[in-house]
Amino acid sequence: MENISLKKKPKARKRTKAYLFSPKVINGKDRQYVFNFPLLSVMKRENGHYMIENDMLSIIGVGRTRAEVTQDFADVFDDIYKWYNELPEEELSPKMLRTKTILNNTVKSVIIAP
Repeated sequence: MENISLKKKPKARKRTKAYLFSPKVINGKDRQYVFNFPLLSVMKRENGHYMIENDMLSIIGVGRTRAEVTQDFADVFDDIYKWYNELPEEELSPKMLRTKTILNNTVKSVIIAP
């Protein structure tokens, strides 16, 4: 008798759902950032977690809910904006300098909370 192996049917791959996330305003920890144009980003849901990614600025936020991921993305944006603008331009690599320029051209105004 021959050894017959049964082929299992391959599992259907779950497609990652992606949504356009393009805020015109982001509320940071103690500031509000108003943009010249919407910050084009992508929100994905994978394995029960959400992720917002902006390739242009290399920013990623993660969370279990949409509210959580939106707040995490805002906090990361806030930290990166402050960090880039605190550093002198002489200390930045060409890529970092481009990112700083993009950040500053994207942000129309910063409203600091009292």
